[in-house]
Parts: sequence; structure tokens; C-alpha cells
Amino acid sequence: MRLLFTTTLTLIMSLSFSQDNSENDPKITELVMSMSQRSLVMPGYLTDLKALVARQAYEFWKNGNTEPYVSHLNVYQALYQANKYLGYDSIRNMAFNQVGFHSNTVTSVVFGSDPNFYYSSSTDGKVLKWDLTSPQSIPQTIYESDKIVQSIEMSSDGKVLMAIFYQEGLALIPIDQSIEEDISVLEDPEPVQTATFIPGERRYLSVTKSGDLILKGFDSKSENVGKTALKVNQLKVDEQDGTIYAGTEEGVLEAWEKPYEVKESPVEDIMENWKNQSYFGYKLGSFSINCLDIGPDRNTLAIGRDRGDVILWDIAKKELIRIISGHQSTVTDIQFSPNGKLLLTTSRDGTARVWNLEDSRKLPIILDDHDDWVFTGSFDPTGRKVITGGGDEYIRTWPIDPAILAFRICVMVNRSLTNEEWNEFVGSDYEYQMTCEN
Repeated sequence: MRLLFTTTLTLIMSLSFSQDNSENDPKITELVMSMSQRSLVMPGYLTDLKALVARQAYEFWKNGNTEPYVSHLNVYQALYQANKYLGYDSIRNMAFNQVGFHSNTVTSVVFGSDPNFYYSSSTDGKVLKWDLTSPQSIPQTIYESDKIVQSIEMSSDGKVLMAIFYQEGLALIPIDQSIEEDISVLEDPEPVQTATFIPGERRYLSVTKSGDLILKGFDSKSENVGKTALKVNQLKVDEQDGTIYAGTEEGVLEAWEKPYEVKESPVEDIMENWKNQSYFGYKLGSFSINCLDIGPDRNTLAIGRDRGDVILWDIAKKELIRIISGHQSTVTDIQFSPNGKLLLTTSRDGTARVWNLEDSRKLPIILDDHDDWVFTGSFDPTGRKVITGGGDEYIRTWPIDPAILAFRICVMVNRSLTNEEWNEFVGSDYEYQMTCEN
């Protein structure tokens, strides 16, 4: 049964974006928008009808020539809200995509080498392992501390997890049995601002409280590779050439290229001093840079700021590509999708957003069901789901392909709109069709 479900869903997903928008039909677009909005405002106790109206709006959107820049957002929101009420657990107050066992703010979510499992950290001091195929199952506690876990990072081979403690040190946690004999949990007590793994190596890079960039091996051997006078919020290392990127509280993007030169970064005249050196710094305004990610093309750096916007930076040319605006508050986390076509951002405005990088005119999908700041987000390895966590202590799993949400409605409801319902929400001038084929 599970194989049949998966095969059917895969087929539906492959057809979900087959629209031909070369000639948009304003009448179909208006109908899709109207039905999506009517589903959204429909009370939750009309569960089946709310879901079927959203599903039928999706069918018109998928098969019709609708406006391509806004309608997808309305369809997605209607499908998501409908799914939220289908199978809602009123006793535990849990929606279909909601999991939660952390007892405090969720600070990070990351995937390892197995796409069916992801890991989360929290200010409660725990690092948990979750089964993506069984969202409501009890997670495994793989690490516990009395320290606040500021964030977690995964090594490029998916075998070691790094827990970075707030204003303290860090811990390296083996999560693959093949290396547990080589290393045990390694705790580095030296206080750090932040840290990250070196891609493809058993080494990690940290920024000490005094601003030293220290490269350490799992054997604790260390090497000083740089110095900064600024407060660093996040580090990223380019796996191709080893360039170190640092997002700073002062709004400066810093970088150290190989061979590294150990000297303090210039602060007073930052634009004049980086040229022809292994260090460079580019002041991107006065807003703190909170998060960074390097795209799969290895040529684009995404920069999330306190201003609520994202800067796309050309790595080769060392220049701005464009600015993406939309969040109403600080951007807290950022990640490219595996194929580089989408960008995920999370924010203190309580939302996560999925941006289409191929067409800047297309509105982002807004994931807005957290009850507090959203601190972290990650695509799953397929790029079809997003995992988010935040101040409400919950983790949520979001299918970003509307076909998944539409398919679930017909599995859960097991009926179609009646003729009377069709006439009310679609209209008698459209020929009746089964919303859900049996």
C-alpha cells in the first residue's frame, strides 16, 4: 500500500507544474483566486468543504492558463490551511505537519547523509534526531548538555555533528557508527563566537571571543589562519577554494582567501585595505549580517540581514547581484535548495519564505504557521520539503509542492464536491467534474 501511495504521489508531483502560461485566461485566474480565498476564510469546522474547495481551485490552477506570479501563493495557502484541519489532533493541539518535543526555543535544524533523518537543537541543551518518514514519532536524544545550544552544523560527509554553545565552547558528536570507534564526543571548551566545518576534511574553523580564526583538527591540533576586529555571527567555507566568509554584526562581509594572512582585518578604512590581499571586507550597510549560504553553483553567496532583506553576492566578481526584500523583521537563517533554484529564509517576523530565484517577479511561498519568531529552516535533500523551528518550541515540516497537499486532501476526504456545492463555489457555467477521482 505504501509503495502504491508513493508511486501515485510521485506521478502527481511530476504533473503539478505543467501549466502553459503563454496565454493567461483572466476568468480562470479570477476563479482560482476567489475559490482559494473562500477556502481560506471558511471556518475550520467545515473541514471537508474547506479542503475540497481548495483542491478544486488547485485543479483549475494546474490545468488552466492562470496568472503566474501571484496565483500559486493563494493556491498554496488554501491547500495548506485545509490540510491543517484534516486529521487535526485537538487533544494534543497538533496539526498534520507539526512536531515538538523541545522544551524551549528551537535554534537549528540540519540534515545528515540519510535523507530520512534530520537533527534539531534547542536552548534546552538537547540535540534530537527525527525520522522524517514518521513525523509524530518520538525523537532520539543524541546529545544533552546544561549549556544553551546556539546552533548545530553538519560535516560535509554527514558523519559528525557540531553543537555550538552560546558564549561557551562546542562539542563534536559522531552520528555514524563507522567513525564512532575513531572519535568519541569531543568537547572544545574554548569560548567561541561561532564555528563551522571545513568541507571534506576532519577539521573545523572557529572564531574565538578575541577574534582569532582558529583551524582545528579532530586531534585538537590548531592553526591560526586569520584575525578580525568585528563580531562574527556566521561562517561559511567555500569547498572549492577554501575561502572563508564571515557575516558580522557591523554589516561587513569579511573573507579570507588562501593562503591565509594572519593579521587583523582593517576597520577604519575597510574598502581601501582589502585590495590585492588575501583578506577583503565589503561594508553592506549598517545592518547586522546574521546568516550566509553558498549556492550549489559555487558562485553565489546569499546574505541575510537584520534589515529583513537578502543580498545575493557574486563570489567571482565580488559584487552585489540583487537585493531580495519581503520580511518585516530580521532574517535569521538562509539556505539554497539543492538545485539552486529556490532560496529559503526564516525571520523574526514569524514566517519562513521560499523564493523563486529564476523569476524575481514571482511572489514567495509564505510559511506562516509558527506562533513566534522562526529561527531556523532547512530544505530536505530532495528540495520538496522545508523543515522550520522557532520560539514556539515546535518544528514544522512543509511540503512546498502544492501537489503533495492536494493529493493528501483526496486521501483524507474521500469524496468530491456535490453538484450544489459546485454551483455555489465554482458556478453552473463550468461543467461539473469530480474533485477527487475514486
